[in-house]
Amino acid sequence: QRSSSSAHPHVGGAWALSSNFFAKSNAMRQVWGALDRNGLAAACQPGVFETGRPGSAACLVVQLSPATPVNLPESARRGLHLPEGPGFFVAWMYPLVLEWQLLIGDIDSSSLDSPEWSLLTVGGFVYMRSVAAGSTNRIDWLCANSIAYSPRGAMHFSAPQEWKAEWTQQLRRAGRFHKVTAQKWASAGAQFMSWVCPQEPIVTPRGLHGGFVFLFHGLEEPDTAGKDVFFEVVSVVETMRSSGGVEQSVSKVMPPKLMFSAFAFSLAGDPNLSSPVHRQRTRGRFLKAAAEGRWFLVGHLIGEWPYLATEADDNNRTALHQCAALHIAGSQANALLVALYQGGASIEAKDAEGRTPYDLGDQAFKALVCQIWGLIPDLFADPEVWFDFWDKSSNGILEPDELIPALAAAYNAGDLARQWIETYVHTHYRELVHGAALTKATMLGDNGLLHLLQSSEELIALRAREDAGSSQMPAIFRTEGRKLATAFDKAALEAFSVRVDDLAQRHGWLPGRPAPHSARALEVRAPFAGGSSDPIARLAVAKEMLAWTFTKTTALAGRDWLAGFKVAFKGGDDVGIDEGGLTKAWAQEIAFALWADDSFFETKSTGSFFKTDDSDDLMLHCFHIRAESLYRWTGRFLAYCVYHGCVLDCPLCPWVFRWLVRVTEEKSRAPPELRALAGDWQLPSGEVMTISGSSLFIRPEEDARALEVPLSAREGRVWAQLKGNLVSAVLQGASLLWTNREVWTRCAESGHAPVGMPSWPDTPEGNDQLLEDLATMDAAFANSLWRVHHEMPASDLQWLTFSYAGIELEAGGDDIEVDEANKGRYVRLCCQAALLQQAQRGMQAFAEGFFEVLPQEITVGCPADTFQWLLVGDDEISVEQLDALEALVIPQGLVPKHLSDNAAVVECARWVFRTARAGSGKFRSRLFEFWTGSSRLPQGGVASITPRPRLQVMVQAARPPSAPTWEIHLQDGWYNYDSSTAADMTRAMDAGQASVEFKVRENRYVVDFTTMVQVNLRTGARREVRRTDAPEEEVADAGGGGGSPLSPARIAGVRRIETWPAPRLPEGHTCGNELWVPLCDSEEQLSRSLTLSVMNFEAGFALA
Repeated sequence: QRSSSSAHPHVGGAWALSSNFFAKSNAMRQVWGALDRNGLAAACQPGVFETGRPGSAACLVVQLSPATPVNLPESARRGLHLPEGPGFFVAWMYPLVLEWQLLIGDIDSSSLDSPEWSLLTVGGFVYMRSVAAGSTNRIDWLCANSIAYSPRGAMHFSAPQEWKAEWTQQLRRAGRFHKVTAQKWASAGAQFMSWVCPQEPIVTPRGLHGGFVFLFHGLEEPDTAGKDVFFEVVSVVETMRSSGGVEQSVSKVMPPKLMFSAFAFSLAGDPNLSSPVHRQRTRGRFLKAAAEGRWFLVGHLIGEWPYLATEADDNNRTALHQCAALHIAGSQANALLVALYQGGASIEAKDAEGRTPYDLGDQAFKALVCQIWGLIPDLFADPEVWFDFWDKSSNGILEPDELIPALAAAYNAGDLARQWIETYVHTHYRELVHGAALTKATMLGDNGLLHLLQSSEELIALRAREDAGSSQMPAIFRTEGRKLATAFDKAALEAFSVRVDDLAQRHGWLPGRPAPHSARALEVRAPFAGGSSDPIARLAVAKEMLAWTFTKTTALAGRDWLAGFKVAFKGGDDVGIDEGGLTKAWAQEIAFALWADDSFFETKSTGSFFKTDDSDDLMLHCFHIRAESLYRWTGRFLAYCVYHGCVLDCPLCPWVFRWLVRVTEEKSRAPPELRALAGDWQLPSGEVMTISGSSLFIRPEEDARALEVPLSAREGRVWAQLKGNLVSAVLQGASLLWTNREVWTRCAESGHAPVGMPSWPDTPEGNDQLLEDLATMDAAFANSLWRVHHEMPASDLQWLTFSYAGIELEAGGDDIEVDEANKGRYVRLCCQAALLQQAQRGMQAFAEGFFEVLPQEITVGCPADTFQWLLVGDDEISVEQLDALEALVIPQGLVPKHLSDNAAVVECARWVFRTARAGSGKFRSRLFEFWTGSSRLPQGGVASITPRPRLQVMVQAARPPSAPTWEIHLQDGWYNYDSSTAADMTRAMDAGQASVEFKVRENRYVVDFTTMVQVNLRTGARREVRRTDAPEEEVADAGGGGGSPLSPARIAGVRRIETWPAPRLPEGHTCGNELWVPLCDSEEQLSRSLTLSVMNFEAGFALA
């Protein structure tokens, strides 16, 4: 219906409801008749209703609240059948305050179950649109929605909220309160109600979509009982927030603000106002509905009579027990459980069998009640429920920001322990989750998070500390400073290795193939013949080899290292030794020369490190060299080892390798404008500046430490703070034009460009990463600094100043005391000084040399410990790794290929692996070095070994047996029978006959096999005969070696190579990663031979 009223839509008050409203049903027409007979109908002005129907001017006066714009979300609008778009308004129509029972008389009340009747007696929302009509606004009425119980309704009421007396006075003065007419609300004691418009200022910030206030006293009376209450209209389940506006994640978790019903039923159903018979009947219906799983009815009854939530049946089972036992699920579960919680249902209530609802519920039920009742599931008792509870994003992953509060709650952590957990998660997340993210499967799997939490020394110590009330937190950072690669890390390593292999193949290097023609010949001093038997002698020879290598390669550019070297040992017995094996032996000896003592590197708790910048001169063999030169060469050497997949004993502390990744990360973050400026630039004064990443490096003197100036790029220009002034520059050709009128020219031949300096964000995560990086160089100092930041009391902090190792961390640092306000900055500066300033020139030179060989761009995206893992590998070869190697070799890696399925060959190969499993860890490492040239497994495991390991059993196919020969003795010697006669004689003799008869031309002969005599039956002449069998294939001695012998039947089809008899010692050929073993007579014989070879070979050489 359309009204011509020009009233503004924000104005409420009296409105006319047309009599046509009552024409939809016979019952409603009777209601209209009753209203008209009792003088309640009104005559409206002509033209108010423009329907063209007789009697349409009759109306009923109703009261509306002020109208406000509709601000509902799209989903709620659809549920209420409202159109999209702006310009729509909503108002609340109050119910008519009438004695309906007297008015409707004998009208059947059951026929009045309609939205129209509900709108008159309970009230409802009316929706309208304001349309401009000349100088006024016309109101277009869209629809009216009454309210009714619907668990799936688009709108709901919140839990009761506080209502203040001053708000009551504001609404009372505006005449906004109306008498409560709904029986259920009135029976609860409510006397007056008012619709509070959406976003009405008096209740801000609540009431986004409006709400209802109920007063339990007269309008002129104060709320002495404190019962006045406000119910907010909500369209979605909202999360209860703390007073500060921050979601609560630990300790008490509040239930969502949602009632089960669309009515504010907490006002209804006071059992004291109903008869005992009615209460008992209602209780019986409620418990029966719960036992039958009729959840909508249960929700309706609990909304009307909240006290039913605590009622129990004859078996002492409450509705909550039934929800658990019948596995309530779906959208109704959350709403009903919230209603039971608000009604006072106890999760600890026990039935007749002593079981609580929590005991009866499944995982989903447990997770839900933990959320609603504010319980936190036990990590170790219900890990799956614990996971679901803390997975706030419901994506099946516990991110670090979810895992931190989860562990803090699990360990009942205080502020200090929570800080410890935050740092621990930031620095150990990938180790904790065995990959990129913590899923439920990785948490519960073998060696998953649950197992780690029960076995980790640090976390066990944390639990013990909390239980005992100790004040000392366990150390976060491990003293060995090395981390294990997770499955995620290994996948990233494999991807990086593919990029390196592609680079090598572009330069002609193919796995298992000889060096390409482009490789340079590199003849160096042969290793010490005694191997590790005399470490001092070996070191002296290794340093001489290092000196030879350094002299011949130090002037070579990175492209020459990529072309590679063909290593040869001068004066060494390398006959038959493959090129790849010599490269691996050479790399091992160079590593031994560099790090076997402290001649070139200092020793720290986590490994070797560069000497400080004031140690400029080093003695290499018998001549002096600059430390930077050796460190730059060392970078090239280790990059070359990565390039060729050499795994060696490199004790450099992990921070050295992390530096390489951190500076790559820093460079990759630089904007394109700065990346285009990378390199050396010459100033008019002749001074050279270097731009790398987002930094400008200034070295005013040759021996001075490089100063770093941050750079930024915006609006096509580069900006820097130079000599105290902010200046900018633009690139023109090969020149940088600065606003201070300086012109820098790009150096045509840049020297060794610094690769940049790493930086860490000044955030909790960034500071934890900074401490973690420090721990890879000095774990004890990292743990100490963490305690300074989080544990050390103020009385102890005052003894510290802003200096580190004699260096002021900032100007006047010796006179600045550390306190609570600046301790974070002190820790950060200490970390940076330890990591970046102790040996800055050595670190820079090493990184420069490394990236001269391996381009920096191929390392983007690598894990922080990539190069340590690739170079050092795994120094322990486990039984599981041997099993993987055996599966890789047998049968695909057996040689000869065409005999790889021969039983004798397979059995002999398995003897090798059984010998390895029975051996010590040292024997396994030596065997692996004997076989592949390295005592360590690559980080990717045996599957990443290239070329693929092969095992050659030195046999060949057996010759087919030859036919026996038969001869006869004549006057001048022995003569062979023809092949046909010989075959007949062989068949007869092998068949067990005593003789054989045959005819030659006109004569008949008989050969007696007993006397080996031939008789001519015509003449009687007798001749001696003989048979000669072919020599038999060599057969293993079944009793000559002990252990498990090979029977002649098991070696059928193969025979030993003549130069490889059973007693010959095995050999390792490391270029192709091949192990050669003879076909021994028994497992014991092979085990003795293999052990002798492996434990006595010279590193890098096959034992002949």
